Parts: sequence; C-alpha cells; structure tokens
Amino acid sequence: MRHNDLQTLESCSLTSKAFYSAARPLIHRRLVLRSMFPGPHVPRDPTLEKANVRYAHYLSATEKLGLLRYGYVRELDLDLSFGKSEDVLQLKQLRALETVHTLTIRSLPLHEVLPIFDRCLSQFVPTLRSLSLKETRCENAHKLMEFVCRFPHLDDLELTDPCGPKHEHGLAVAPGSKGPQPQQPLPFGGRLVLQGFGPLVQSLLDLPGGIRFHTIEARSHLKDLAKLLVTCSSTLEVLTIRCFDNRESSALSLKHQPTKGSPADG
Repeated sequence: MRHNDLQTLESCSLTSKAFYSAARPLIHRRLVLRSMFPGPHVPRDPTLEKANVRYAHYLSATEKLGLLRYGYVRELDLDLSFGKSEDVLQLKQLRALETVHTLTIRSLPLHEVLPIFDRCLSQFVPTLRSLSLKETRCENAHKLMEFVCRFPHLDDLELTDPCGPKHEHGLAVAPGSKGPQPQQPLPFGGRLVLQGFGPLVQSLLDLPGGIRFHTIEARSHLKDLAKLLVTCSSTLEVLTIRCFDNRESSALSLKHQPTKGSPADG
C-alpha cells in the first residue's frame, strides 16, 4: 500500500473496511499547517496574526475525525510566518504528536523558541529523523547548531536561507566562540541540503563525532564547501551543486558508482 500515490490510496479506502484500515494511516501521514501570503492586491487578513487560533480550529477538526488520536501523523510541515510562535507551538494538539519523524519549520524565530524548547518541541525528540529549517531567524550559526543538536537521532538535515534576528542575510560567529557539544554524536548519515550564507558548513564540521552524509545538495557559493566534501568523501554517494549565473540556475549532480572489484563493490 505504501507504494501507491495519494489518489490511489483514497480510492482504495472506499472499497472495503479492510482497505480503509490499511490506507488511512498512509493518507493522513502528513500534516501541513501553513498560512498563505495574500496577493499584492488582496487586503491583508487580520486573522493571520492569530495563527494559533486558525491552526487550533483546523487541528480540533482533525482531532474530532480521529486523525491525531491514532498517531497517523509522521510528517509535519509547520509555518510560523504569522502570529506568535510560542502560542502556535504550545497548541495541545501539536504537543500530542509523538510519532513525527520528519519535521519542516518555516520562519522559526530561534532566539524566542530555543529558551522554551522543552515546552514547545520536546515531544519530537525521541522520534525525529529528518529536520528541515527554512528562513530561520537566529542570533548566529552556533545557536542554529544548538537547536539542531536537540534532536539526537537526525539522519537528514536541511538548512535553507537562515538569517539574523532582523532578517539580515547570513549568520555570523563570534571570534573564539565554540559550538554546541552534544552528549552523543548525531547519526547524520542521510541527506544534507544547505542553502544560504555564512559559516554553515564550518558549524557542521565543528560538531564532535563528525558527519557522514551520503547525499549532499548545496549552493556553489557556500563557504568551505570543499571541506564538507572532503569530510564526507568516504560516505558520499550523490552530490548536487546548484550554480547561478545571469539569473539562470543550473545544477550539477554526481553519483558514485563503485567499479567492479573495488572495496565498495563488496
């Protein structure tokens, strides 16, 4: 069943009780909470600033249908562009999600959320394997890595366009400052996506225990990109470097294929 697309799964769920029971967890495995930006000629909706109220309404309806009760949700896509992030993250329905393995957060105000992490995101710690942070606002790269290290079982990581608290491009690191020191090395053996400016690569390389990603997608202008590739050279299988020239994008992908008789072939 898990190899079928959503439309096929929905059709299957209507054929019998057995198919319904098998398809339902797959149909409802992904939960998306996102406030759409109004168009240039559309008046701004004042309810967007009360995102927690809007999200609570959707989540309550979902809860009544039993879609949260049985732990179907494995993937969560959460938009914090509007409203007060603390109020959204502490919604009781989100706090009850204890089976999420893939988490995407947009516009996370890290300087506000990190001090109250245990009250907002601790339910994801035991199960999370993949984390995607898009347009995160934070003080510096070390704080960003400190947040990442709060999830000790991560295989996949995506960091897209993090910025300073006032939306300035790039992240700085104070001279002589040290990054986080997690109690145990993170797995980091899956997919890495890096887009942005500043010392993102070096912050990853400074983590104790090293990194061993098998797939890397990165922008060509990233500082220390060569160091990243050298560090992961023994595990790297797929490399995609995105380049921009004259406003046109192109991508170069390299996939490792071991030759017959080589050590990797065994």
